[in-house]
Amino acid sequence: MAEIHVENLKVVYRGVILALQGVSLRAGPGEAIALLGPNGAGKSTLVRAMAGLLPQYDGRVLDGKIVIAAQDTSHAPALKVASLGLTAILEGRPVFRYLTVLENLRAAAHRLGAARRKEISDEIFRRFPRLYERRNEQAGYLSGGEQQMLLLGMALLTEPKILVVDEPSLGLSPKLVEEVMRVLDELRRDKGLTLVLVEQNARAAFQIVERVYVMEQGRVVFEGTAQEAQADADVMEFYLGAGAAGGFAEAKRYRRRKRWV
Repeated sequence: MAEIHVENLKVVYRGVILALQGVSLRAGPGEAIALLGPNGAGKSTLVRAMAGLLPQYDGRVLDGKIVIAAQDTSHAPALKVASLGLTAILEGRPVFRYLTVLENLRAAAHRLGAARRKEISDEIFRRFPRLYERRNEQAGYLSGGEQQMLLLGMALLTEPKILVVDEPSLGLSPKLVEEVMRVLDELRRDKGLTLVLVEQNARAAFQIVERVYVMEQGRVVFEGTAQEAQADADVMEFYLGAGAAGGFAEAKRYRRRKRWV
């Protein structure tokens, strides 16, 4: 098991656009945390920073640090971060759309020997029988839920210690959201993974995480347990709409009044 610490992280794009303004969080060995917040809060930027992918987006760490398994990875390339056991599943379901399911899995398993690749692939097909049924079809023709399962399978083939998943429920039906969350919870418990779940579907995230961070405008504005988040009136009303009555116009007025930052 591994852990990740982010300390006072500041990130800029193109040298001038400040996207993260001193973000700090931690996920201990085997712990599941959720990172919540609206669009534009900086969640995906934080994922890119943790995964070493900022340079691909013309971004860089300006200040602060990221520590994975006791090593400073603030400016480390993605391959170095991956070698420490962190695997990130980015938003948008970035599968190889013109390759089959089997070919996608083989691509993810390029560092494994044949025997280990078969062992993990067999496990993937046991967990996701629908993928086995569609193993020879192009990934671009899979449903959103099937593509998400394929990405989880590809992640397993990297043998992660820390799994960062960005918006896994986006665009899925409530039934599929429930299934994806169940699988993530099972994988975390079965494999002893440290899980960082980046979500806008807070209610779904609350079911499988111990602690919650809420971001807005590049800052963390709330930190606490899942139970504390659900008991916090500001978190529930501001991000989940609980108790907000009177329609969209009133909700907008409430949002302006209740901003933390």
